[in-house]
Amino acid sequence: MNEHAPLDPPAEAREGALDVLLRRMRTESDFPALSEAIGDINRIASSDREGVNELSNNILKDFALTNKLLKLANVAFYNQVGGGSISTISRAVVILGFDAVRSIALSLILFDNLENKAHAQQLKEEFVKVLYAGMLAREMAGKAQLRDREEAFIGAMLHKLGRMLTLFYFPAETEAISRLIETEGLSDARASTRVLGLSYENLGMGIARNWGFPDQLVQSMKQLPAGKFRKCASNAERLRALAGFSNELCDVVLSTPDADRGKALAVLTARYSDSVPVTVEQIAGLMEQSMRDIAPFAMAVNVNLRQSAFAQEASKWAGMAAVPGAAPAATPPAADALAGMPPDAPSLLEATALHEHAAILDAEAGGQAPRTTESVQSVLTAGLQDISNSLIDDNMSVNDILRMILEAMYTGMGFAHVVLCIKDGRHNTMCGKFGFGDGVQSLIKAFDFPLAAQPDVFLVALQNNADILITDIDDPKIATRIPAWYRQHVPARTFVLFPIIVKGKPVGLIYADHPQPGDITIPEKELSLLKSLRNQAVLAIRQSL
Repeated sequence: MNEHAPLDPPAEAREGALDVLLRRMRTESDFPALSEAIGDINRIASSDREGVNELSNNILKDFALTNKLLKLANVAFYNQVGGGSISTISRAVVILGFDAVRSIALSLILFDNLENKAHAQQLKEEFVKVLYAGMLAREMAGKAQLRDREEAFIGAMLHKLGRMLTLFYFPAETEAISRLIETEGLSDARASTRVLGLSYENLGMGIARNWGFPDQLVQSMKQLPAGKFRKCASNAERLRALAGFSNELCDVVLSTPDADRGKALAVLTARYSDSVPVTVEQIAGLMEQSMRDIAPFAMAVNVNLRQSAFAQEASKWAGMAAVPGAAPAATPPAADALAGMPPDAPSLLEATALHEHAAILDAEAGGQAPRTTESVQSVLTAGLQDISNSLIDDNMSVNDILRMILEAMYTGMGFAHVVLCIKDGRHNTMCGKFGFGDGVQSLIKAFDFPLAAQPDVFLVALQNNADILITDIDDPKIATRIPAWYRQHVPARTFVLFPIIVKGKPVGLIYADHPQPGDITIPEKELSLLKSLRNQAVLAIRQSL
């Protein structure tokens, strides 16, 4: 392709080049995992059925992601309306909103998968920049007349996805593109098209479509034309304008000498005045808030903002004395995870419980030694506190609280599955409602059993209000009491039952399992905490009647 080649090759050529690059990416062990994780979250976001439960369950599959998301949920920026600590993803979804948790998860998934390469520092710098652009867009969504602040965040963060993916997966090509820009004065778009066969922009848009992002977000990744940007006629155009403004502001920060700041900002605000009406004077305040917002994100993914050239420049432009969020070098590891939290972050006691909670998740993520009794009790206790806070919150539905109870049991005890069954009065049956664990949706469907039948372990638990642990379903002493529907549809060999009895009548049942016989042991203290969680389910249902 010569240097006078058209900026955009024909659609057929672009698709061919995208297919070639996608095939190369798929040979990298982390790309399929990245694609699956982002695709799953986008599929859940577009589904009308049980989105909250599916999102929580999907996040909980990744222990490191759960850990980081809970850390973020407990800093002031994300906990303005919650109060107290958030120790379950289910409560985070309720407090922060489905879209906020989704946007946090997407940004963490992207970062976690785009690191640990030889050029990690350059990637971290790029990530700080795109994350900051997302925060700016989130802050300015109202000014751009966008109702969905989280969509604004994702749109701005994805705006330069193609460049970031190329930097990670094709470092040699990235260097070739940089040389062309430097030696021949080509634009990013022309240089990347010559080297890759399509531009950074088209690569990013193609992969975003491949990952299931909605068309409105994909279209917001388009580069904006030069000159003054016209007044927006649609939400999609407003999203694109805001993504462009936020990213251009980040570029201006890095490329402008201190003496020319005012002039550069005047040019930028004039270009976007019809679509993102913000004044030069307002920008410093927006930049300062965005820098404070990015600090907990950076802490969660172990990025020291004080080592970021971009963060240093952006902080100067915002009029800040120092880059926020970094802990002093001498801070002990346990305190480091909590350093830099704003004054209204969780109390020390709450933070300690969260730190122990994180330790369990980190150990599981790394395949380390089994959880300790103390750490299990810490997670269950944090869950109890979480649910107690929720029981006095008028905005919490009974389903929200029941999800939190199940998640606390699932995460704390490390069960393979936890399922909630609720009584169907019309048919006098107990039916699976929601749960946690791999493949739990098919398991939920299996739980649909009559309450008027020959007594088995499930009916005995419900009729006698008895908590029952079955160590081995094939033990001769109990084998005949395991119902046929269970043996036919559920592969687990050991399980525990906690009936939910309200006013003397069975209204629900909590089921938890492990695949192999003897895998479930519940010491006395943990059993007491599990019973307390079940009692909170009783209280939540009683309050809803």
